[in-house]
Amino acid sequence: MDLHILLNIFVLFGVTVAVIIICNFLKIPHLIGYLFTGILLSPNTTSLLKEAHEVEIYAEIGVILLLFTVGLEFSFSNLRKIQRYILIGGSLQVFLTILFTTLLIWAMGRSIEESIFWGFVTALSSTAIVIKTLQDKVKLNTSYGKVILAVLLFQDIMIVPLMLFTPILAGQEGNPLIEIGELLLKLGGIGVLSWFLSRWVIPKLLYQIMKIQSQEVFLLTSIFIVTGITLLTSYLELSLALGAFIAGLIIAETDYNRLAISCFLPFRYVFISFFFISMGMLLDYRIFIQEFPLILFWLGFILLVKIAAGTSATFALKLPFKTSFTVGLALAQIGEFSFLLSKEGLDQGLISETSYQIFLSVSILTMAFTPFILNNLEKTPPFVLFLRKKLWKKTKTT
Repeated sequence: MDLHILLNIFVLFGVTVAVIIICNFLKIPHLIGYLFTGILLSPNTTSLLKEAHEVEIYAEIGVILLLFTVGLEFSFSNLRKIQRYILIGGSLQVFLTILFTTLLIWAMGRSIEESIFWGFVTALSSTAIVIKTLQDKVKLNTSYGKVILAVLLFQDIMIVPLMLFTPILAGQEGNPLIEIGELLLKLGGIGVLSWFLSRWVIPKLLYQIMKIQSQEVFLLTSIFIVTGITLLTSYLELSLALGAFIAGLIIAETDYNRLAISCFLPFRYVFISFFFISMGMLLDYRIFIQEFPLILFWLGFILLVKIAAGTSATFALKLPFKTSFTVGLALAQIGEFSFLLSKEGLDQGLISETSYQIFLSVSILTMAFTPFILNNLEKTPPFVLFLRKKLWKKTKTT
């Protein structure tokens, strides 16, 4: 019997628990502990974990379970209530981020193709980190939480056209209009199929399953539904996360959504930790040390661009500035799908290996900062307090 999988899990969990204990003692968010565990176990750092590919598979399962549980806590009716946020807020956030990034990097002397590509990877935020933290803090149904979720959902859809346009930027042949048309047809077909399943198939199936009075059978049936829909979206070259979210929405339309949440919650927390660990495993610490000043520059660059774009997009929805700035802060990190996109850009020759590693370093730093930002979202920003104090003094003197 080959015991390497068991040995890898033993090492992975052992190191993770030790790091989390230290983080808990130092009052550091667990998410940072997961990232640091990944860096420690990376093939670039040690040889403790030899099969990094297995961790990446577990990470994908974690993202699927996360988006599935998000879908369970929503429904198609709730989604319709935020469709304006998705279509207007999401599209503005992605467009403005690409525009700001492209113009600034092009002004630094990079080619227009590379500048646009960096706009692509910067536009996406981390669904896994933001949604998990907001769920843990019970903030997903707040005014800003709904906007954040809407923008993240739009970004998850946009990964497909961005992936399609990347080879075109690299100079490969292709007709973007035809490919975008195919994408819209696929999304429309998935929407119609989801509506049909939620109205006529899944409720009746789960009703029959509940007659068995077995939580295990209900769990197996739910896994069957989730994997079936995610495989369908993958077959259509859409994201797995989008398929998982749709599966959650479908079950949320039934009377058994709370039971599904209670069944999947323990699995979600286990597998989502694999996602953050796998992100840390991508990093080469040697380039991080060598290019640290440049990494700090790009860290500040990305934070400023994403906060500005997110705030502007939300403010265009005629929401209060505080809410808009809160959304901008929450979306100020690089997302997990950006890693897929950056790897595609590396393969297409749009970016160099060094630029790719610098991007990974900056991305992991933005992810590490995100829990601190999200835990203090409802606090008034210091510069807003400063402006209020100045304005109050001015009105008092007049």
